[in-house]
Amino acid sequence: MKKVPIKIHTANALRWLGSLYRNPSDAIKEHVSNAIDEHLKANNLGKAVSVCRVTFTLEKDRVIIEYPYGMSREQFESVLQRVADSVKKSFDFKQIGQLGIGMFCFFQIGKKCTFFSKKDKGYETIKVMLKEGSDDAEFETARKRESLREPGVRVIISGLRFDPTKPRGPLSPTKLKRLFAEKFNSFLKDGSLEIIINSKGTIYTVSPLKIDLPKVGESYKDWPLPRDRNKRFSLELYFDPSGKGIVKIRHIGVTIIDDIKTLDAYGLEESIYASGDVKGFIDADFLKPLPSRTGFEENDDWISLLSELDKIRSSIEAKVEELKREEEEKKLTEIQRKAVELARDILNIEEFKDLELLEGLGRKPPEPRFPPNGFDFMPSSIRIEQGKTGTLSLKALVPKVVPNNSMVKVGVSNSSSVELITQSLFLKASEADKDGVVTTHVSFKGKSKTTVPAILTAITGKLKAEAHIRVTAPVQTREPIIGKAKEGRGINYKEVSFEDGPDKHSRYVSRVIEINELNEDYKREVLKGTEQTQLAYAALMIGKETIAYNDKSGTADDYLEKIVSFYFRLKNRLTATSQRIVKSRYRRLKKSV
Repeated sequence: MKKVPIKIHTANALRWLGSLYRNPSDAIKEHVSNAIDEHLKANNLGKAVSVCRVTFTLEKDRVIIEYPYGMSREQFESVLQRVADSVKKSFDFKQIGQLGIGMFCFFQIGKKCTFFSKKDKGYETIKVMLKEGSDDAEFETARKRESLREPGVRVIISGLRFDPTKPRGPLSPTKLKRLFAEKFNSFLKDGSLEIIINSKGTIYTVSPLKIDLPKVGESYKDWPLPRDRNKRFSLELYFDPSGKGIVKIRHIGVTIIDDIKTLDAYGLEESIYASGDVKGFIDADFLKPLPSRTGFEENDDWISLLSELDKIRSSIEAKVEELKREEEEKKLTEIQRKAVELARDILNIEEFKDLELLEGLGRKPPEPRFPPNGFDFMPSSIRIEQGKTGTLSLKALVPKVVPNNSMVKVGVSNSSSVELITQSLFLKASEADKDGVVTTHVSFKGKSKTTVPAILTAITGKLKAEAHIRVTAPVQTREPIIGKAKEGRGINYKEVSFEDGPDKHSRYVSRVIEINELNEDYKREVLKGTEQTQLAYAALMIGKETIAYNDKSGTADDYLEKIVSFYFRLKNRLTATSQRIVKSRYRRLKKSV
């Protein structure tokens, strides 16, 4: 049998290796990965610096990358003579890179890459040049002005294919900052890595991701594979109420799979991990990344991991469903609070002023149209929590009482408890309303709790306005639970199943408005409706019960129930008719086309 040796065009092959990366930003991250690998190796030998600092300098005609671990001439030669068969494989510690092709990532960014490397103190700085279209690497000793003072590497990519300083470019600082935070979050979080980007004189520091969401799957922090219990994976997952969560898979702390939804044909793309309800990371250091780290080898370990993720899926789903219910409860509670406020505002309108409001609902006292003295704080007192910001309106009759363009000086009697944000302001007749009233606002912040209210003063000429500010300790809030009474401006609201069936919409019992969960209108408007229909339904029931409360004969409630039912039947029919008209017009339009 005749054997024919395979020959390869080295320059073309190297360019192809450099094109394996998804985009320029994905390619340039290889230098961070290389720096981390060198840091891990130095740490294993007890020679690591405290923080591996990687610096990117973006200039119009070149990109400079620097980090604190250099290589000797012999190490460079060894790497370049074993491309795609990296010496890294021989190391007995965990590492990110495997094949040693990261040196050629520059092909997506420029046509030339120059390395200045100093292995250690006492070593000379070597200069290594790689060029597009060349089969060879050029080695020489760096000139004195090019030499590095401290051990490390300086990489200069030139002959750029684009301007990296452009704000919307493939290497824009904001894009790199976000990518590095996502890719290297675990190293940034533990403080072993620091990444700095310098562009046009502005310095950007990459910060670890801040995820302030409920955790899920905490039991699977160090979970073994059944076929080999020495191989373990870890889940760092969070419930994402936005429904836009993304789960990534990491290897040695670096993201390899950017979104688990992209894993077609494995079933995971349709699971809880890809639902959007969960975000976070799956760490599996035993997996083997593909060259350029765009995926993993589909070996037995990969299949075993997918199988185990599927087994624990049900417990993740159960926790997510629990958190989704809690989130819906919070959302509904907020809608109910808004409904009480909305109903209260409507019942303050003149045509409803003859109604006696439900106990606890109360009426807002009408605000005076004019400042009583022509120059006043309205209202004249306020209560704010410690650490919170408050605002009071300062109203003036300009120029009737206060001259046009008057300057007002603002002061406070107790600056240790109240910090003024507004120090002075001007009153201009051009800003007056139709009644000649100019309204400005004075802002302040509560610093510490007051026993005696602080006095806020505003002085212009001989006029002086005063208001009292009381600073209180922060209020401890409690999340209410659906089915139990919810407080809303002094009135309670809850949703329950009425014992006499689905006919009645609502009732008022012992200062609590109860909404019937069995009613069909409730199911349609609240359970299946939008936030707007939920708000409208709750406010309507509060209004209905307020009107019924004013009928001492006890007969109005039945009629109100009928008019509410009539309204929802009418609304449903009009909606259905509107949909039929739209469909009919669409069919006619389509037919004519």
